[in-house]
Amino acid sequence: MLIRKIEPRDFALVAQLENENWTLVSTPHVMNSSAEKIVEKITKGMGYFLAEEDGEILGVLDYGPRHKSDFGQHVVTFGVMTVEAARGKGVATALIQHFLKFARHEGYKKITIQAMGSNPEALKLYKKLGFMVEGHLRSEFFINGHYVDDYTLAFYLDKTLV
Repeated sequence: MLIRKIEPRDFALVAQLENENWTLVSTPHVMNSSAEKIVEKITKGMGYFLAEEDGEILGVLDYGPRHKSDFGQHVVTFGVMTVEAARGKGVATALIQHFLKFARHEGYKKITIQAMGSNPEALKLYKKLGFMVEGHLRSEFFINGHYVDDYTLAFYLDKTLV
């Protein structure tokens, strides 16, 4: 599996994959991604890594600053999505591990991610990779007739901050 940065030739396909694979189980937002919106995000400082095998994109990790404030520039956040056919095959793990190395190299001190209680597989994966729960908001979202908890998880690249 190859992990690489997104390229302009990927924008439309990544948008399509986001629309197909980000569901209300994993995000409290209805996706309406497009190539233009990806360009806009990149222009505003976000980045993307893709997991690819035999020319097929299996997963996407997007990342960007957690805070607009200069005082929070040491913190980066991300989202990760795996196409349905590749789930359970280590794609998300490979993307996150690649991202951890990248974030360390870039000088970040802390990485955060939001995860919904309706996605226990994601919560289990983040904890397995060393993320710790820092926040638990009970019944934060009301989706399809059910209340869903929201979690904030963090990984400290600088262990003196813990």
